[in-house]
Amino acid sequence: MKNRLAGLTLVLVLGLFNTSSFHLAYGQTLEKIRIAYSGTGTNAYVMEIGQRNGIFRRNGLDPEIIYVGSGSLLMQALIGGTFLTALSQGSEAMSAKLHGADVRIAAALANHFNHVFLTSRTITSIKQLKGKRVAVSRFGSGSHFMTNLVLKEGGLDPEKDVTALQIGNSAARMAAILGGTVDGTIMAGDFIPRARKEGFNILVDLADSNIEYPFLTFNIVGSVIDRHFKTVKALIKSTSEAVRVLQTDPPAAKAAIKIALRTDDPETLEFAAARSVRVLERRPFPTPAGIQMVLDELSPKEPKAKSGKFEDFVDLRALKELEREGVFK
Repeated sequence: MKNRLAGLTLVLVLGLFNTSSFHLAYGQTLEKIRIAYSGTGTNAYVMEIGQRNGIFRRNGLDPEIIYVGSGSLLMQALIGGTFLTALSQGSEAMSAKLHGADVRIAAALANHFNHVFLTSRTITSIKQLKGKRVAVSRFGSGSHFMTNLVLKEGGLDPEKDVTALQIGNSAARMAAILGGTVDGTIMAGDFIPRARKEGFNILVDLADSNIEYPFLTFNIVGSVIDRHFKTVKALIKSTSEAVRVLQTDPPAAKAAIKIALRTDDPETLEFAAARSVRVLERRPFPTPAGIQMVLDELSPKEPKAKSGKFEDFVDLRALKELEREGVFK
């Protein structure tokens, strides 16, 4: 699959692909688009299913799917016009919007967290992290946002009580905690079986919190939605169909997860497939409560967040048309 370009720098990403369309032998035109994602887990499975099962092609799309190792780096590339859309966390789009970029959430494939916070064997509570080091992908990323949330809920001040290090994606953060570079990190829930085998402590499973949060969203620049509205509709329809396959066809789900996580471990495949059923949305509308949750977390450092409203950060036009067409039934 074309999403095996881990570790791209922004400079490399900016020059990768063209956007020309091509014609199939039987006359159907497929539109080439560029989709980028960050993070590890459900987003990769959705993209893999969409490609493997021909779902994107059936909806007239031929996507180049590109992995970028940080949500904040991905957002820079999106604003710069490198991609049609970024499939990442809504908090990144909202932060960009608050800083003046017209980035909107066009759909939310998950409105609840999928991550856990795990620590080294000697750390058994969040408060024991005081004075310790924790890993995030990059400052301002979704992993940084979730880490701060966990630390605050555990009674620590993220700015004063811990040292946050920019380590990289989930695999890099797992390596950092294995090597003793850090004492704790946020991690995709799909890594729980491996973490347990390694003897790490899973202190918080954010999926158990039932907190609404725009965890996995299509973030798109407003002018791009205006110019490519039909394409945005086809993209959301495709991913909705891919989610349905993930949730109803266990063999197909496990095959996609095997490729995305590069593992044959039966326990991991089973666990990740079940996690996808739990987390992903059949009806991918962002929620007001999720948007407000992000605004509340951002407001101490972002004064504009205090007056932010749901409508400022979402564009529901494609979702509403697709719902009228019966796509989400």
